[in-house]
Amino acid sequence: MPAHPHAAPATVPDISEEDIAAFVVERFLPGVATVELDAEYDLLATAVIDSLAVLRIAGWLADRYRVVVPDAELTTRNFRSVRAIRNTAERAAGRGPA
Repeated sequence: MPAHPHAAPATVPDISEEDIAAFVVERFLPGVATVELDAEYDLLATAVIDSLAVLRIAGWLADRYRVVVPDAELTTRNFRSVRAIRNTAERAAGRGPA
């Protein structure tokens, strides 16, 4: 029998579109109210975020939710909107559709 019992796996908190929107607004849309950012608003086409911002958002997801988005998932399609970011994070956490 091992000397140390197995630790229970850590649970990932629910990944919130509101949290993601708040982060995006704080970092990339100062002066805009979080409630004004629609979950489907195209952040890339409107130049709110760019490829460097995708990396910053992925880093924030890792810090906030302990979810590491695989490099292959760090695409503009997966970070185009708040909803796309949430869906990508949920897949990375093993909760969303593949």
